[in-house]
Amino acid sequence: MDEGERNSTVSNATKTKVWESAVPPAMQFGLGVIGNLIALVVLVKSAKSHKWRPFYRLVGGLALTDGGGILLVYPTVMVRYATDFTYDFPVHLCNYSSFIYTFTLISSAMIVCAMSVDRFMAILYPFIYNTEGKERRTNIMLISIWITGTFISCLQLMGLGSSFNYYPGSWCFLNFVGTTTLDRANSYIYSLFGLAILALTISLNFIVIVSVCRGMKSNIKVTAKRRRKNDIFIVIFLLIIVTVFGVCWTPLMFTILGHAGRWIEGNGARELLVLRFAVNNSIIDPWIYILLRKETLRALQRHCRGYCDKLDLATETSGPESNPAPSYSQSKSLDKTISTDDHVTISAGEKVRM
Repeated sequence: MDEGERNSTVSNATKTKVWESAVPPAMQFGLGVIGNLIALVVLVKSAKSHKWRPFYRLVGGLALTDGGGILLVYPTVMVRYATDFTYDFPVHLCNYSSFIYTFTLISSAMIVCAMSVDRFMAILYPFIYNTEGKERRTNIMLISIWITGTFISCLQLMGLGSSFNYYPGSWCFLNFVGTTTLDRANSYIYSLFGLAILALTISLNFIVIVSVCRGMKSNIKVTAKRRRKNDIFIVIFLLIIVTVFGVCWTPLMFTILGHAGRWIEGNGARELLVLRFAVNNSIIDPWIYILLRKETLRALQRHCRGYCDKLDLATETSGPESNPAPSYSQSKSLDKTISTDDHVTISAGEKVRM
């Protein structure tokens, strides 16, 4: 595609007068940058406790990818809104925006999948998982993910397809609405790769959930009570991961695949909505992987227990036969969670380093 054709492609979505509220992209920008920044600060400040174990290295890579991508691309989005949709993206800015979007989304999805692989290996194959050099393997995995994301995101810049300025002219992405063979080939590569990541993530988490639920049926008296609390949390945690990732990621992938297969046509509010859904995954991620953590849950549990103890004390002073509240040592806070690399007992005689 020559320069003139690229210019016509880039400005295609900006010919007609449109109006869209600037509130959604502004909120996504603020929440995405602030949320991932908080996640990084919490991660660094708690480094002494987690010691940068593999799961936390992946969390840090996820926060850097999500927060950095939103920070780099959303100022270009807001320019379009700030100029009342009169500013048209030049070719180079559209290519830049397309690369950042595609890189951030696909790399984030691969890191989420890598975190699922980490939990899968930690729970089902602990002896293999805990061999020496697992931190180094995690670093290599992260670098490989970023290299793969860069390669896939550069395909449209290297001639396999093109970038396209989508409705309302505020964002550019790979041209999945194009009808040329190269555009459709690039769309198939991106969407099928993304769906494969989704399928692998769901499969791994499903296997982990089934394994944990089976472990909850064992009758080990010494650890049953504490393990049951942890196992329940693991199941809930993984269900949240699968649900959020699936809901946010699937619409964009099927929309791209639908356009490539010519089952879907057009460029409008639907395409804008599925992109925002995908970006929402980058906004929600830090709240799931960092703020829903052992220390936070323990603090909430201590707060709730303290409030309940006060109610019990008030009931005891007002009634003659109230039972005393349990001591703190008798009701320890939530045991290890899936967001740690501490020992968790899954079955008889087996300890897993998470």
